[in-house]
Amino acid sequence: MKHPVTSFLPGAILAAGLGLLPLFPADSPAADAKPLQGVWRGARFSSGKGEDPDKGVALELTIKDSHINGKRLPEEKPIAEGDFKLSADGKCMDATGSTGGFKGKTFPGIFKIEGDMLFWCVTTNGNTQDRPTGFVAEPAKKSYLIIVKRQES
Repeated sequence: MKHPVTSFLPGAILAAGLGLLPLFPADSPAADAKPLQGVWRGARFSSGKGEDPDKGVALELTIKDSHINGKRLPEEKPIAEGDFKLSADGKCMDATGSTGGFKGKTFPGIFKIEGDMLFWCVTTNGNTQDRPTGFVAEPAKKSYLIIVKRQES
């Protein structure tokens, strides 16, 4: 696998893709989710900065409106599903799971888009106080780094 293009993975994927839903004041407008729309493929990493694509778990994320769906590749096994919210400053993406063991759980994260790449670092413990501060997966902090590439439509 070339440069890691991440998506969701069991727990981590949902946490990363579906566990992003911070508490925003009702009068605080969220950032525009349009740049996130589409299908993204890559990998999820449980440690490091994704330097070695072979150490990642291949994933696919499909984002439509404020909904995210994750599959593990190559078997296209559904992993997680849920909704997300973006912070007003466009730096945080928090997902809330809607299926299985992720249902109702919130996963705080940070994200950035660089060209056709999406970088999403998300905590899997559901504690907004543990929101990642950098794009590095840290096992001790129960965070994952997802690196995915936008697919042609």
